[in-house]
Amino acid sequence: MKNTILLLFIIFSFSACSDDDSVFGVSTEGLELKFTPVEGGAMMHYSLPNNSDIFAMNVRYKNWQGLEVLKTCGYSGDSLLLDGFTKAQDVSARISFVNHRDEESTLYEYNFKTLDSAPWTFFDNVEIHSSWNGFQVIYKSPAVVTGMAHVFYLGVDPKTQKPDTILMRSFPILQGGDTLNFAVQQESAKNTVVIRTEDFQGYRVRQEIYPDVDAFPTEQWTMKPENFNDFGLSVENGIAKTGVQYLFDGELKGEARLIASAIEENKPERKSTTTYATYLAGPQAYDKPIVLDLREQKVPAWLRLYCLYPLSNASNPLTGQELGYIWSGCYEDKTPCKLTVYGSKTSSDPDSGDWVPLGKLDQKRDATTASDRWSFLTSSTTAAAKTVEELAQKDPVYVDVIFPTIDETYRYLKIIVHDTFKRMNSEVNSNQQKYFTLHELEVYVKKN
Repeated sequence: MKNTILLLFIIFSFSACSDDDSVFGVSTEGLELKFTPVEGGAMMHYSLPNNSDIFAMNVRYKNWQGLEVLKTCGYSGDSLLLDGFTKAQDVSARISFVNHRDEESTLYEYNFKTLDSAPWTFFDNVEIHSSWNGFQVIYKSPAVVTGMAHVFYLGVDPKTQKPDTILMRSFPILQGGDTLNFAVQQESAKNTVVIRTEDFQGYRVRQEIYPDVDAFPTEQWTMKPENFNDFGLSVENGIAKTGVQYLFDGELKGEARLIASAIEENKPERKSTTTYATYLAGPQAYDKPIVLDLREQKVPAWLRLYCLYPLSNASNPLTGQELGYIWSGCYEDKTPCKLTVYGSKTSSDPDSGDWVPLGKLDQKRDATTASDRWSFLTSSTTAAAKTVEELAQKDPVYVDVIFPTIDETYRYLKIIVHDTFKRMNSEVNSNQQKYFTLHELEVYVKKN
């Protein structure tokens, strides 16, 4: 019996010695730590002891869900982000050193504080506004951002035909914030907006509901040549087919020009057609007024301006053709890059004091990218349509001049074109007489 007790004592002694040997013995002398609260956690700034036995430092703590988090840092850095929190709180961290044999030292406890995370503070800095056919979400975010946001509206599920939340967009929360516009497919006078945020692990952080957001549904308002007054700027030409009537004929891409080109393409003396079926204003048309009569008081939403789609069988006009002295072999530098739209409740006189600025187009005349030049496609040869059937498959080229979403009615709109784009890849000014062109003009208003 005594031998058995002695044997057990020896075994436990060896076991205890083995456990002690697995602990890396080192002190915290020389360790410098500073915790700075940040959104969703804390930034730990550190300086490790000057000890060649230390390979790395482990930091353990529990995140907002109570799950254990392990982060490791070493001599190659001086800071470590301790994240995983939603709201501001006090956190206890356990820190240890590790040697090259992956042996860990005694745990040392430190405390730090966190700030509210971006998924939580998102709702402290978000604005929901009315927008044409929907709503607008504007938010601001802190320097340290994490998490996602999901934007819904209350609508009808197309499968079940029952009320449900319809997802509009999911997006990562951006540093600094963003402005997002949402067009709702299911028309309604007012919308209920639902926004949810979550962390990057997919756990929901917060949700808010914003009811009764005015939707401002819109419709196209029918316009005719007699509602348009450019005070004699229009180049009315029966041969080239230019004039006010083509602004409102519903043809958005240039089908008439393509058909005319196809008829004439077998004529050896022609490389393009004289036909445009479009609107051309000038000379000296910059900064001159054009007045639209809406015929009744309406809340204007936006103007949509079209230009010709590029056509392979109807290349840029030759100088020797009808109106060739105007086109000078170039179409793109006749498209507007800067214009302003005004509204008036009572007066069609362009010089009266009743005009209120509503919106503007403001792009650089020497812009060279599609995002900065709305008519960029007009200079493309690869996208050009060859047949009427092919043209029918193309999207029209247009730009919208958006007006504020406010319930303010106007009878008249005034357009002033200030400048046109510069010719692409050329220093030649082929628009010295300051002409501009529009292929189609549409007016959209708030739907009653």
